[in-house]
Amino acid sequence: MKAKLLLMLLFISFSVCSSVANHCRKKTKIKVELIHKNKMHRTPFAPAMEANDIDNCLLLTFQFSLDDADISIRDKDGHEIINEQRTAIYEGKTVSVSKADSYPYYIEIVSPTVDIQGEVILLE
Repeated sequence: MKAKLLLMLLFISFSVCSSVANHCRKKTKIKVELIHKNKMHRTPFAPAMEANDIDNCLLLTFQFSLDDADISIRDKDGHEIINEQRTAIYEGKTVSVSKADSYPYYIEIVSPTVDIQGEVILLE
């Protein structure tokens, strides 16, 4: 009886593991293009963001730092999705956009030192 029970548990664990492995998320390819205009030309500055689409939620991760920045993200129809005023951007800060299905998204970041405009594009 114990052997049958252990065998059943073993088969159940294999079936659960195989279904989880088969249900891996499809990797969505997203490209972020950022263009900046320096207001103060003290140091070279190359802004970058990483974008991931996870469970229909777009996660934008900043890879640069700015103080006192206004962040605005709009969808393809021009509707404002995110509007953060006078916020600190630090490396690793993440902004999430729910229902990420209306690509491209347009990003505008305005700070005392630099203005950044960008676009998030879904690659197929």
